[in-house]
Amino acid sequence: MTSELSQADALRYLDAEHVKHPSGTFAGLTLCSSDDHRLGAISGVLLEPASRRVRYFVVERRTALLPRRYILPADTPVVLDAADRKLRVLATEDDLERFDTKVERFSEEDAITAMFAQPAA
Repeated sequence: MTSELSQADALRYLDAEHVKHPSGTFAGLTLCSSDDHRLGAISGVLLEPASRRVRYFVVERRTALLPRRYILPADTPVVLDAADRKLRVLATEDDLERFDTKVERFSEEDAITAMFAQPAA
């Protein structure tokens, strides 16, 4: 697990339907590689309220009939194809990291922290 994720107490989970972009939300977006290989569905993001930064995309994949969660660093270059409901990334399946860590959901207290924290650089 990455060193940043090992400090999961600073991260919060936010469901995809609460993550907005110019043409809607992340709910229902499919994560694909740049060559259009399906990597999974965006289920949410992990963010750090104090810095107001999204750190990871949380990706759900079905394997052997069971959903599994993975993460992909949010600094991975992405292109949103709103018409096709796809988020294309410069990544492959090998770049996904299994995600089993318990992370608290984004709360009202986290929103206050984000509002009054120093501006993101």
